[in-house]
Amino acid sequence: MQRKLTFMPGLLSLLALLALAALAAPPGAHAAEKKICAFDRAFMPFSFVRNQQPTGFEIEILQAALEGSGLGIEFKPMRSWDQGQAELSSGVVHIAPGITRSDLRDKLFIYPDTPTVELGIKFFVNRASLIRNVEQLRGQTVATRRGSVTQGLLQVFGGVIVRLYDDEEKALEAVQAGDAQAYLGPDKIAWDIIARRDMKNLVVVGAALHRESLYFALYKEETGLRDLVDRGLKRLMADGGYDRIYRKWFVPEPGSQDMSDLAAKAAAELPMAYAPRTGTPRAAAVLARSGAVYAAASVEGPREGIGVTALESAVAKAVGAGDLELRLAVVVDAKGRAVPPSGPERDLLAGFGRGVLVVLEPNPGEREAWMVPTLLPFAPGVPARPED
Repeated sequence: MQRKLTFMPGLLSLLALLALAALAAPPGAHAAEKKICAFDRAFMPFSFVRNQQPTGFEIEILQAALEGSGLGIEFKPMRSWDQGQAELSSGVVHIAPGITRSDLRDKLFIYPDTPTVELGIKFFVNRASLIRNVEQLRGQTVATRRGSVTQGLLQVFGGVIVRLYDDEEKALEAVQAGDAQAYLGPDKIAWDIIARRDMKNLVVVGAALHRESLYFALYKEETGLRDLVDRGLKRLMADGGYDRIYRKWFVPEPGSQDMSDLAAKAAAELPMAYAPRTGTPRAAAVLARSGAVYAAASVEGPREGIGVTALESAVAKAVGAGDLELRLAVVVDAKGRAVPPSGPERDLLAGFGRGVLVVLEPNPGEREAWMVPTLLPFAPGVPARPED
């Protein structure tokens, strides 16, 4: 029942639902000690039911944002997406996650200033198709979910044959089976399906065609709850709590062997480094979600600021191959030790998403992976760049 990215139903039908909900609950009925959160029970990985308990990224974010506030939240699965909107608009429920904003919704709901997450609307293809950029999709069949924002985006994109499916999973299955050459949809939903269904041959091609932010939407009179949630979200962003939850739900964790192998592939490039000015060669490697590894060495010019860092070169190789979904990166020094990337290099990686991990080596041979946002700026405990 993933209705977050669909076009809004007609105004008359929505107003009719609002009227029914208003009759079902008088204005003071929602004023209870606990606030009610209505959630979509099948919106994986954002909100769903597991072992009869609500769970998912947005469920955990809301619980963490309100931690210590003394406010209780009762989670209530929606009977339908339209009914959920009607109950939220009338105050039968007080808050709902996973809402994309629109002009009509902005008249019905209020929101925290801070969104919960950003979705990239991206093309996914079968790696066997050898499609490496979106222009190669012209004239091809692209699968997407019926009635969704993505259906409209494909019409604007143009030059493709659009094939509609009832949900994202069926659309991705069509690409897997060869019935369509690509799928267009929200990246985090697609990656969750790909992981659960073990569709390892499906990969992203190109950059995001569009981006959508998800918000908590609230009943219009719940200004106090809105402000409480917004303060909680800002606190989570500042203290690292947000990234811990984000990592749990959206970031594939590397094993120790993955990190060792990537560092070894970077170190193998060290003999190719050109560092006549400083005598401190560097090498780097990045692992894409496609499984491909791109490694390179540093190149120095005659003056400081002239040249290309090893990580910049490795990222450029990945981009040149059409591999924009970076998963893991490492920079090694002349001794092959994993060292923190420089400030500009961290900024470069951050441009590929907050879920990119960086391998660090606090002690020789002891490697761990850090999310890029935790390195902007250096967080407490980040190993310093050793002197060569």
